Amino acid sequence: MSRLFSQTFSCSHCGAPQEMGIVASINADRRPDLREAVLDDRYQRGECSACGKGYRVEPDLTYLDVGRGQWILVRPASHLAEWAPTEALAAAAFDRAHGAGAPDEAQEAGLQPRLAFGWPAFREKLLCAAHGLDDVALELAKLAVMRSARDLPLDDALELRLSAVAADTLTLTWTMAGGDLAVEQLTLPRALLDGLAHDVAWAPARAELTAGPYVDLNRLLVPADEAA
Repeated sequence: MSRLFSQTFSCSHCGAPQEMGIVASINADRRPDLREAVLDDRYQRGECSACGKGYRVEPDLTYLDVGRGQWILVRPASHLAEWAPTEALAAAAFDRAHGAGAPDEAQEAGLQPRLAFGWPAFREKLLCAAHGLDDVALELAKLAVMRSARDLPLDDALELRLSAVAADTLTLTWTMAGGDLAVEQLTLPRALLDGLAHDVAWAPARAELTAGPYVDLNRLLVPADEAA
């Protein structure tokens, strides 16, 4: 089931106290409306009752979609530096809930565990499932872009995230980690992912990306010894 609770917090603009219903877990099979709200980029947004400015509460939840084979632990983007220990927690939580450590009736064959930090990374995983994209190949495509591009945004707080999918193309956006600031977009052929998925030259990077549930380019950019 999907679990929600009320949370009080300060407006990020003026500091006035605000209250919002926050989700602790989403079961997309039972609440497809919550999945759609994440895909539409409108979930957990609000407007300050004092200053009128918009805000968004960072995600901190588990997501389950048995129909699409997804289990995702989603943490705030501000916790990215802790990806290594958080990945261990995610793996253990999945094992207890749906893996070998779960009761027989709770185990789900074909369910794929993942870890994401922030709304853009979370939404990206849902887009991959919605359009039948290999999320590992997507991360390899990002790596290929970074290796070949001459000019890249220099701000370390920017991330390259999938933002739209068309029949033959993918739109990726350089966006502020966990936020709404979009800096630059680029378009890639969708067929690129199929090529990368089967290219043996990319096998070492693919193996590193799939060493745990944190399947994300940041796994290669933020070494585990620095994230611990």
